[in-house]
Amino acid sequence: MPCDLSSGRIVGCKDAIGGIVRVYIGNFQDMVNNTTFAASATNVVSAIPAQTFYQFDVRPETSSLTVNFQANAANGTTFFEQNLSLVFQKLDATDLADIRVLCQGRPNIWVETQEKDSNGIPVVYLVGAEFGMNVTGGNAATGTAMGDMNGFTIELQGKEREVMYEATPGTLGSSDSPLDNVTGVTISA
Repeated sequence: MPCDLSSGRIVGCKDAIGGIVRVYIGNFQDMVNNTTFAASATNVVSAIPAQTFYQFDVRPETSSLTVNFQANAANGTTFFEQNLSLVFQKLDATDLADIRVLCQGRPNIWVETQEKDSNGIPVVYLVGAEFGMNVTGGNAATGTAMGDMNGFTIELQGKEREVMYEATPGTLGSSDSPLDNVTGVTISA
């Protein structure tokens, strides 16, 4: 039966670290149901339909990705609620225009974490792959006191069939992008 367990899990080393370094945001397309999309049985993505993603860096310890598992036994349904909270310091005219576009769209987003694999390559996750991520809230604020944050926060949420996907690890020294081994990805700063 496809929902039977086939392996267990042991307690690993305490060498993981949390946090997000940057996100890569692209205009929506249903990646999963496209013939170019390639992912392993463990949800490691090696190819997507050709798409440009725009890089947004975040400061350490300000942004996060959380996936809530949603299951209803009575209805026989399961889905995964992907919640991405992004914080950006300083406001400028370009940011204000980007916020409006993000609020109106439902982008696909790669999330580069601070975690690295055994080869020192950043671990990167894809959220909103099939249905996209929607802005559910946020704010732009100037702050009150001199030490307050001047910037904006954006809360995005996706509801997907899969927990999330992981990018095929990049290659050390081949480029500045941890997504260089995922065919179809173009990064723009």
